[in-house]
Amino acid sequence: MTNPIAAPETSTELYDCAIIGGGVAGLTLALQLARAGRRVVLFEKETYPFHRVCGEYISMENYDFLCRIGVPLAEMDLPVMTRFTVSSPTGEALHHKLDIGGLGLTRYELDQLLARLAAEHGATICQGTRVTDVAFTDEQFTISTAGGATYRARLACGAWGKHANLDSKLHRPFLEPSREGRQFVAVKRHLQLDNFPAATVEMHNFRDGYCGLSPVPGGLTNCSYISDVRNLRAHGNSVAEMERQVLMQNPLLRPYLEEAHRTGDSPIVISQITFRERSTVDAHVLMLGDAAGTIAPLAGNGMSMGMNASFLLNGLLLEFLDGRISRAELEQQYTRAWRQLLSFRITAGRLIHQVFGQPWLTTAGVRVLKRLPFMTDFILKLTHGQPY
Repeated sequence: MTNPIAAPETSTELYDCAIIGGGVAGLTLALQLARAGRRVVLFEKETYPFHRVCGEYISMENYDFLCRIGVPLAEMDLPVMTRFTVSSPTGEALHHKLDIGGLGLTRYELDQLLARLAAEHGATICQGTRVTDVAFTDEQFTISTAGGATYRARLACGAWGKHANLDSKLHRPFLEPSREGRQFVAVKRHLQLDNFPAATVEMHNFRDGYCGLSPVPGGLTNCSYISDVRNLRAHGNSVAEMERQVLMQNPLLRPYLEEAHRTGDSPIVISQITFRERSTVDAHVLMLGDAAGTIAPLAGNGMSMGMNASFLLNGLLLEFLDGRISRAELEQQYTRAWRQLLSFRITAGRLIHQVFGQPWLTTAGVRVLKRLPFMTDFILKLTHGQPY
């Protein structure tokens, strides 16, 4: 697959919308706007294709949406997940069905595909381009890049993920020292496992963290985990040592990580992750994906919620561009709709996130849920949405 066409070094064109961040939220928004004939420019600091720290599980709630925007899911021979396993740090496990289920698809493949589709529909994709500033004056935005180029747009959307330099530039409230809380580190690798159960998502707890495993194409298993950063610091900032001393205390998780260590698999690591509440609009920039509210893995999955937000925002952007609503109405309606659609799922994910990684709580929780399967159904429904 070839890379999408790179953008020019600068532009005098007034775009309808500039999107900063080329993950699934930003890319699906760019693709929808481009399919509607709108002039859209997207900035991604990396160059496609590349790997991201991500669980790579897509809830089936997104299936119809992805097909409508041109992703040929039926032709991609993707693993389908219909079962769920969760374990406590001691290895006590619960097995349950997934009513809605999901697909496994790597970000390496999905992001590249979405970028190519958006470019084919006329979107300008600026990959390898870091945005350094976004300013709003006279009813339009000026976007500045590290290379010295500038772009103008009527609308600007922030899809830059969990943290970026632009959060500080926009003086976003969640960065205030008074809101400081726990910080986490996230790690991802792909494993070649011969014994991983088919059609299953597994979630294994360890002290102050949890690890998810799920199949992706190519016979691989995505292994992604999140840990309180204190675990890493306590073991000399060594991921391998933290895994040996903390994660491998869970007997169900241990064989998977031992296999990773035997094969010398190199993980991707990101740090400084927080789960503080964020705003959906700052300085007239409309936020989506993790930029609108860092999504705990236990909220269902960030990919699904990012795409869902892009679908919601796309309709409102088109109303604004058609002159049917004002900028103030756009911002108010998006904030209200985002909260109604996604805020509850993010809050539920944060609450479960606080329980997971607590040894006695998760052990007790697994024992209770094994006796009350309807409660497991209820919790799974909290973390999954409806097709749209």
